[in-house]
Amino acid sequence: MNYILETSGSSGAPKSVVLSEGAVRAATEAANERLGGPGQWVLSLPEAFVAAKNVIWRNETSGAPLVRTSGSFTAEAFVEAVETLEHDRRYTSLVPAQLARLVDAAEIERSFIAPIRRLDRILLGGQRAPAGLIEKASMLGWRVTRTYGATETCGGCVWDGRPIGDMKIRITDQIEISGPTLADGYHEEPELTERRFYHDAGGTRWYRTGDAGALIGGQLQVSGRIDDVIVSGGMNVSLAAVEHVVQVFAADAVVVAGPDPKWGEVPVVVTTSRPSLAEIRSAVGNALGKPARPNHVVTVSAIPTTHSGKPDRRKLKRLVASRTAQKSTRRRLFG
Repeated sequence: MNYILETSGSSGAPKSVVLSEGAVRAATEAANERLGGPGQWVLSLPEAFVAAKNVIWRNETSGAPLVRTSGSFTAEAFVEAVETLEHDRRYTSLVPAQLARLVDAAEIERSFIAPIRRLDRILLGGQRAPAGLIEKASMLGWRVTRTYGATETCGGCVWDGRPIGDMKIRITDQIEISGPTLADGYHEEPELTERRFYHDAGGTRWYRTGDAGALIGGQLQVSGRIDDVIVSGGMNVSLAAVEHVVQVFAADAVVVAGPDPKWGEVPVVVTTSRPSLAEIRSAVGNALGKPARPNHVVTVSAIPTTHSGKPDRRKLKRLVASRTAQKSTRRRLFG
């Protein structure tokens, strides 16, 4: 039996990934082993995507009923769901925006803290967590594990920087992953499958993630997409690195490339808040150098997201380009 799941499409067109029953079983067993055993799960993720499927598959091995939150994600609904868990082991899987909402709510309504402490593990994945978020959750006594992976690896297969089960990671020109949870490939896309999955000289099959990173003391540090680097005034700038600094000032900030007549492309901050551009430019310049400094902030009522809850970076880049074009037109007409 095969499963066909779509990728999130946060930085490109969604792709249909073929996962074998063996890959799903290997991923489930590896997760249960790292967790210390099967348990009952709360599901608060969109069910079409691999992270949610993993919650469902792992929960099935416990024999306990799966607990779902209904409607839009709220701290109240999540806490209510957690309080219904009856298994000795209790887990959930969240994206950073959900955990941030829980942390913010718990700072106001302290009664939320204890029920979430009942969870033996909160798996956090989908995207990089804003600076300080995991530390804030840990101070509340919540047990959070960062996960890294993709639909092509049957979800998160690297936990807190180390592979689970029989998975292996290495760094070439990008992060590569090998092991029994790898997908068979892309549905009816043999050329794409051949580009992203390959066998090395020793016969080991690897998946090329498209992410940049490093192994430090055997622990994986992910720095961002390899195609998420722009050339601004002749200098390479990692948008992911800029975003990590900016999120100290605006937790929901997303940094995308914007056109610039002088520098070619520049980092642009998109956020729902109104942080100080001067403070952001100073912090980014000190951390990453002057070419990395964002040249403006775009304020929106809400960050557009994909179906999986990730920021829709393609839509944000189009928005920034449109705003830049409008400003350029106004300067020509009235400047």
